Amino acid sequence: MIDNASIESLKNSIDIVDVVGNYVELKKAGANYKANCPFHGEKTPSFVVSPSKQIYHCFGCGVGGDAIKFVMELEKLSYPEAIEKLASMFNFSLNYTKGSSDYSDAKRVLEAVQRWYVKNLEQNETAKNYLRQRGISQNSIERFGIGYVPDGRSVMRFLDSTSLPRPQAIEAGILAQGEDGGYYARLVERITFPIYSPNGAAVGFGGRTITNHPAKYINSPQTKLFNKSRLLYGYHLAKESIYKHKKLIVCEGYLDVVMFHQAGFTEAVATLGTALTSEHLPL
Repeated sequence: MIDNASIESLKNSIDIVDVVGNYVELKKAGANYKANCPFHGEKTPSFVVSPSKQIYHCFGCGVGGDAIKFVMELEKLSYPEAIEKLASMFNFSLNYTKGSSDYSDAKRVLEAVQRWYVKNLEQNETAKNYLRQRGISQNSIERFGIGYVPDGRSVMRFLDSTSLPRPQAIEAGILAQGEDGGYYARLVERITFPIYSPNGAAVGFGGRTITNHPAKYINSPQTKLFNKSRLLYGYHLAKESIYKHKKLIVCEGYLDVVMFHQAGFTEAVATLGTALTSEHLPL
């Protein structure tokens, strides 16, 4: 968890005018600022930001709150995600409680592994050829962060070479532990599709085999970061189009989403091997 004192320090260090100004064009109107409301379509500005009160309010649709609520509502983030988003925007260092150290380490493992997967794809012709044959462009590969994971021994060597602790790699869903106490990689010899939270943080992976493995797709297991019932693949890239165009395209799998975006249908997302549930709807 994020330390409460750290949250208060962040609140005191940011100005709502700067926060909102990152998303909409504000114009001075007396002591306040005005803009077209980002939460509903309008031609006459009714969205007001008050520097003195550090709040926003729309007289058209009634939304209002502080800087944190603005980011939560506009980006469709949870409270902790909005705090982390603001901290990133304004280069503010957050402090976490001791109980969240494993959580932070798991995030660090996921970020490092994702960079490694991307590098592996660049060096693996078989994986690149598979994607070419499926019609996936280089731009789409980069936009979605598609990568490749080689054999299990390579995964272990990478973790050891970067001093990433194996217990935290288990927390991140990268490794599993067998009955004999040994570690093994969950994904091997697969095209990797990073799965992101709504605010764009890597929380897990999907892997598509390019060998004859009977399990065509494998997802990360349930972790503190990854809950497939609350995530949609591609949502972090699609959310702006979804709310702008007021529509959602739900696809069957990762490659379908990539192809839809590539064709200009940027409202496309996919569930992670589950039906669309009520837990997805708050997104």
